Amino acid sequence: MIEKALNNNVVIGKDEFEEVVLIGRGIGFGRKQGDTLEIEEADKVYKLEGQQDTSRYQTLLTMADEKLFQSTLEAIELIDDMTTEDINNRILLSLTDHLLFAMKRLEEGIDISNPFVNETKALYPKEFRIAEAVVEMFNRKYGIHLPEAEVGFIALHVHSSIYNRSLRDMNVLSEVVHQAIVIIEQGLDTTIDQSSIQYDRFVRHISFCVQRVMNDESVPAQDAFDSLLKAEYPVCYNISVKIVKMIQNKLQRKVYDSEVVYLTMHIQHFKHYSK
Repeated sequence: MIEKALNNNVVIGKDEFEEVVLIGRGIGFGRKQGDTLEIEEADKVYKLEGQQDTSRYQTLLTMADEKLFQSTLEAIELIDDMTTEDINNRILLSLTDHLLFAMKRLEEGIDISNPFVNETKALYPKEFRIAEAVVEMFNRKYGIHLPEAEVGFIALHVHSSIYNRSLRDMNVLSEVVHQAIVIIEQGLDTTIDQSSIQYDRFVRHISFCVQRVMNDESVPAQDAFDSLLKAEYPVCYNISVKIVKMIQNKLQRKVYDSEVVYLTMHIQHFKHYSK
């Protein structure tokens, strides 16, 4: 049953007990509240799962004007077009929520910083490029300039919707990467070039390390190599130990000693290229 036709191509309705947004050419033309519409008539259907999502979505509808809601739907279509993966229905709620308050912050002159932009770009380069396209679209449609911080935030929403990962887990990973870089820079008394190949490799390694920790997996032990690295590169080895302790504290999970070996090799690369 139709609850509201946003325009000729977008209709908000209810499928039994679920709120749905239906998108299709001309499906909203001449429709009014209470009319029936077959799901098959829509090209795209976004469902809101659970009463909490439905209530939040209905609240957002009262806060966002139709232009913003339509622009968000266009953003989701853009995301869908730019990835070969399926995107989760929840992006409708999460992205509407984020963009609504991003626009309000911009209107009120509130600057929200994103200290993990570089980490997000390195961790999720594909999603970051998609987010750049979304921000560019909004800037063009509204004649505004959303900051790069928003690109980072939206990239996380994109990744979350594709891989069904929680924003909390992704934020923790970004914090781990950021803190690891701080520990390395302090330990080596250097500034790491975050556009370098070494940085990208290290970020990927930390990402896989965190995933292993969360899954209680370990890499093969390298006892002989561990002793060699400890003797040959004591500074890098000690930095690696500090990073492992930091990861354990952040995740509240055991990190296997074998991770120290692989981290030490990455840190030695930073030391070599910082000379």
